[in-house]
Amino acid sequence: MRFECQSTYYPKPTEPNHYIRTSEIDVWCHTAGDEPAIAARLAVDYLDIDRADSEGESILHVCDADSATWMQVYEATIEPDIDFLGIREDFGFDDPIHGLVFIHGAVFHPSVNAWRAYILDSVCGMFPVDTATVMWKRTTELEDKDLASLGFRKVAGSELLFRPNMLENAYSSSDDDRDPIELIVPEDAQNNVDQQWVERDDSDLADIDD
Repeated sequence: MRFECQSTYYPKPTEPNHYIRTSEIDVWCHTAGDEPAIAARLAVDYLDIDRADSEGESILHVCDADSATWMQVYEATIEPDIDFLGIREDFGFDDPIHGLVFIHGAVFHPSVNAWRAYILDSVCGMFPVDTATVMWKRTTELEDKDLASLGFRKVAGSELLFRPNMLENAYSSSDDDRDPIELIVPEDAQNNVDQQWVERDDSDLADIDD
């Protein structure tokens, strides 16, 4: 198993939403014929709070300039103010958060369903430790107990989940005894993922209303 990430990054932002790095992550596995195939794909945004704040850009303006969905993330997780004051006080979480990882789309071939927690935890580990991950509850279709073991918490009044990435959790991919190299996926895995990706409901505001 390997991850390949295609990202958009602005070395010198000219618009507020340029502080949000958009990424598409492909999870590659091998088939029985030892050919590489994509077995999962995730859509991930990264809001670089520390960079935007240090350059005098309002986090509120960054989220508002990007999309209504990012504004929902902002309102659900960040203490409301024109200046960045940190994560909402009622979360009872004191560690500084310097970035938000937003996983807003994911598809998995059925052959890797048992690896969803492994993949999700690994994606979170691709970003700095002083960050938090937010995600719609239904994005990965993991059971509540599995999401809890990964450290995801429900956000009151929202369909979003929140996970501080610096905390130890009941499950960690680094402690998983399975060897991802031994995972074999069917020959049609990539076609299946591509089709799911086209058809997916890339969680938008409709998720909040359900």
